[in-house]
Amino acid sequence: MPDNNQANVLQQLKKEFIRIGYTDHLLQEDYVYADVLAPGNITKTIPLAVFSQSPLSYKTASFGVIFSNGRSGSEFVQDCRSLGAPLIFEASGAKLSRWKVTPHDEPVNLGTDSLDDLYELFKSNKEKWNPGRVFDAKSSKSRQLDFIDLGLIPALDHEVRKKINDLLVDSIGIAKRTLRSVRELSHDEYPSLFRLVFRLIGAKILLDREYPGLGPVLGPKSAIREAERFCFGERKPEPVLMDDETQSKVWDYIRDAFHFQNLSVNALAYVYENTLVTDETRRSLSIHSTPPEVAEYIVRNLPIDKLESEERRVFEPFSGHSVFLVAAMQRLKDLLPDDMASEERHRYLVRMLNGIEIDTFAMEVGLLSLMMSDYPNSNGWNLHDGDAFTSPQFESELSKANIVLCNPPFEEFSKYDRISYSGASSNWKAAEALSRVLQSPPKFLGFVMPRAFISSDDYRGLQQKLGSTYSSIDVIFLPDNVLQNSGVETVLLLCSGEYRGTVNLRTIRVSKKELQDFYAGRTPSSMDERSVAVGSEFANVLWIPPIKEVWEATAGMNELGEFITIRTGIRYNVNLAKDRTRVISSHEIPGFRLGIEKVHDSMEPYVAVAKSYLNMDSDLMTSSTDHFLWDEPKLIVNAIRRSRGVWKVTSAVDHHGLVFSRNLYGIWPEGKLELEVIAAILNGPVGNGFLHSQEKGRHIRITDLRKIPVPDFTDGQQQALVSLVRQYVNNRKLWLNSGQDSKKLHKHCLRLLKAIDAEVLKAYHLEPRLERMLLDSFNNQNRLGPVEFREYYPSYFKPYIPWHIYISEEFENSRAKYIRNLPLIPESSIIEEALSYLD
Repeated sequence: MPDNNQANVLQQLKKEFIRIGYTDHLLQEDYVYADVLAPGNITKTIPLAVFSQSPLSYKTASFGVIFSNGRSGSEFVQDCRSLGAPLIFEASGAKLSRWKVTPHDEPVNLGTDSLDDLYELFKSNKEKWNPGRVFDAKSSKSRQLDFIDLGLIPALDHEVRKKINDLLVDSIGIAKRTLRSVRELSHDEYPSLFRLVFRLIGAKILLDREYPGLGPVLGPKSAIREAERFCFGERKPEPVLMDDETQSKVWDYIRDAFHFQNLSVNALAYVYENTLVTDETRRSLSIHSTPPEVAEYIVRNLPIDKLESEERRVFEPFSGHSVFLVAAMQRLKDLLPDDMASEERHRYLVRMLNGIEIDTFAMEVGLLSLMMSDYPNSNGWNLHDGDAFTSPQFESELSKANIVLCNPPFEEFSKYDRISYSGASSNWKAAEALSRVLQSPPKFLGFVMPRAFISSDDYRGLQQKLGSTYSSIDVIFLPDNVLQNSGVETVLLLCSGEYRGTVNLRTIRVSKKELQDFYAGRTPSSMDERSVAVGSEFANVLWIPPIKEVWEATAGMNELGEFITIRTGIRYNVNLAKDRTRVISSHEIPGFRLGIEKVHDSMEPYVAVAKSYLNMDSDLMTSSTDHFLWDEPKLIVNAIRRSRGVWKVTSAVDHHGLVFSRNLYGIWPEGKLELEVIAAILNGPVGNGFLHSQEKGRHIRITDLRKIPVPDFTDGQQQALVSLVRQYVNNRKLWLNSGQDSKKLHKHCLRLLKAIDAEVLKAYHLEPRLERMLLDSFNNQNRLGPVEFREYYPSYFKPYIPWHIYISEEFENSRAKYIRNLPLIPESSIIEEALSYLD
């Protein structure tokens, strides 16, 4: 208990916090929380914890107040890191010190003020310290505040997820060992075991948050009953594992675990996705996680505020653990009057938020997540148990919703599915989900879609429908692996506004480096916006090529297809998984021929290293290769992209009659282009950049290869390129044969690669600004092959200097370090600034 002086200080501080926008329920005296950054299950109490919004957790903690009582301030503050508050006030005597909390290092003292000056202190900092400003800054949704360390929350997230994951794994292990003394747990009992553990987790949350009627002596059956009453209300929940001893031991373990008072909703969702979803369930129900940041971005960027409050009805088909509904709840809360009573707000949110989910366990996690987000209000949430493709609730909820948010399954319908869903208009679940929503289009649409949405014919009609329904469409390309447990590339689709003849179309590409800034609301470097008239070709304009100005400048050139014959490699009619040895060998066999099967260990720019022998028996092939000119000079090119970045293809020169599998193309020159010149185009920035601009999936399409623009090379330029490519090949073979990483040969190869690119680019005659735009698109991406190369121009170099000049000896000799040493160069800040670009 604080003494009278401390109690007086707390009341003064509470008064000032209320004055700058914090309400009573956001100010918690003697707040108990788990010290998740410490080993074990340590619980701490802070005299005053201040939160920016509900639910109260480390993600929403804004400030803490401590009394040093003679203890070192920095040491005491560091003990408060797990609260999650970025700023701790330390009261000592008549002084109040402000400490910035860091995840690992010592806290930073930001200043000390007199308690007599509290009013002026809070008044002068109201703009920075008010609830909305702190919450947005902690979430990186606004300009950063100097007292917030953005590393704190990720550090807490990591530890909380680890602790909950360990708790669940240990609890399941305890259950299995306890039951094993009687019998083995059957495969069919695992779902009921998972439900048991999760409901006891729910009871633990209620217990630690001191929910009325729950006490420390609560037994396992009472705990399960209270959790079910809170989560399900009148619903009949799915049964849990009923073995009494197992329930008792699991509850004893969970009840004594670390304190859940400060638990974040996202931690539950994370553990559900990564611990409690079996591989079998993930496959059968097409489960792939939506990061909360993605859901929050979509909800934040749809103009929901333009709707009247009673029109903001949200529907999430395929709701999973309700990540969109939780994000929408917060958005709707932010739009409600501050003085609305808690019970009235709860009733409103229940009316507005609706979902359908086939996985009853995911729905249970969703219910708990919604209730944690609106604690202490309990049940009543409208989550319907059913398959969105067949449930009558789908049409019912869709007809009432003005906002539809969805991450549908991405997989193809199975043969069994096609029988069950006889009315399906598409072979793909995501296309079918979008099609059904567009039968009664809502005012606002937010979908997570596979990349095929842009490229596949399955979506052409849907794109046309979107274009004739909405006046604003955003298509956002996310980087690799944003969705956990899904190898599918992803786009976000945001649609709003009523169509009135044209569509404002924005195409945004987010790099891995920009992802967190993108979540925070900052615009990525690659964004194209234009107004589009809807016509028969509307489906083709959703894909706006990267650096389209470059390709517009090359539009009148010849195309590579005019100078080549291209063919796909050998296709066998043999099941390689079972009968691989019939067609592939690591050593020479009669009837087999030296060649390339796998791209990743045999192909690099300009050089192929054959490691396999391929069977040339035409009876084992799906089509004849007799017309292949195997022994003629050719290029071998990968048919499946080498990376998801800008570097897509590797082209190797072959003069040795190698054969190759279906994962590769063969290119034979026809006409006036030399083989090495074609290889230089394909291995360089023009070929790779163009293919990236046309990319629609994993496969490099022959039609796109044929469309690569080709300039009119002079005989001298071709001869120069042939010489440079052959020099590179010779140096690279010497390097390979040396059996070691030769720095000298690496340097030679790097110099030759730069020179080859320069000679090719010179022939295109791009204006310097466009050439720089093209080359900058490769920054921070590893070039394919053995040579380390991640950028053309350094980021600090601003002038538009053509590449062939930039790498020349003359330009090197004109750099600032030489000019500064010339006589008669006066000292001048203007000259020095100009020279800084040439450093």
